[in-house]
Amino acid sequence: MTKVVVFGAAGFVGRNMVLRLQREKDVEFTGTDIVDSPFESGVNYVKSDVLSYDEVKKVVQGADTVLHLAASPLTVSLQNPRQNMKINIEGSLNILDAAREVGVKKVVFSSASSVVGEVRYNPVDEAHPATPKTPYAVAKRSMEDYLRVDQEIFGLNYLVFRFFNVYGPWQYPQSGALVPLIYAKLTKGEPFTIMGDGSATRDFIYVEDVVDFIMQGVRKDVKNDLVNLGTGKPTSVMDLVKLSSSILGVTPNLVYKPKRPGEIDNFTADTTKLQRLFNKTPSTSLDDGLQRTFNWLKQLK
Repeated sequence: MTKVVVFGAAGFVGRNMVLRLQREKDVEFTGTDIVDSPFESGVNYVKSDVLSYDEVKKVVQGADTVLHLAASPLTVSLQNPRQNMKINIEGSLNILDAAREVGVKKVVFSSASSVVGEVRYNPVDEAHPATPKTPYAVAKRSMEDYLRVDQEIFGLNYLVFRFFNVYGPWQYPQSGALVPLIYAKLTKGEPFTIMGDGSATRDFIYVEDVVDFIMQGVRKDVKNDLVNLGTGKPTSVMDLVKLSSSILGVTPNLVYKPKRPGEIDNFTADTTKLQRLFNKTPSTSLDDGLQRTFNWLKQLK
């Protein structure tokens, strides 16, 4: 049996990761987060704080692989950059140090495409220069380097996935994420604000595809590398709104405002390396992913 520990298990991607691990017959896992267990019985869950080294070490004892999905979000990094840094860097170093001390074989880390910052060419590959523009992205970029250095000096194996725009079940409207925000505005008939002309593109990846690749990262001997986790397919904000409106059977009430200074117009993952390492790319279409996401959001009422 492979033994896995999931940090950030109560979060958006973490909740989906736990659901996936529950279906794996040859994996034993422990979920952990700073909140009380959000799961029903049957999930081995431990409440812990990544800022407590002793708590982290206790959780990772006996694990083969650690999935580090815990993070203080972007919004907090803009309001309280020091606290964001403590959780995303100091807390992450507690996980790395404890993993190394107890003999964990590999740490899988969730980084973010925002580490790229200023886009110089598109699609964006893993070798693209990284100039983070937020404290959150700075912390994520720092941990990519910490993982590399930890491996070079201490031999701790790692795998970094740079998440692009992840959406899906367990991402709540109050998170401020684009897809649930569009759903909330459209279903309530409220105005949805388009910055600029709506032609700016993003790379939207369904969360079940994300957890599938993380699961492949657990099973495969892919290590000490960094790889984009996106679809490679650009979708404009306007097209996302139109598709969402069509699925929901509503007419959008759009309000246009000037594009924010420094807004990135085009940002898509180069998935060449993902294909090479895992022999596949994400398979869920945007239409199908949105259908499933909206079905889940409807149940929140």
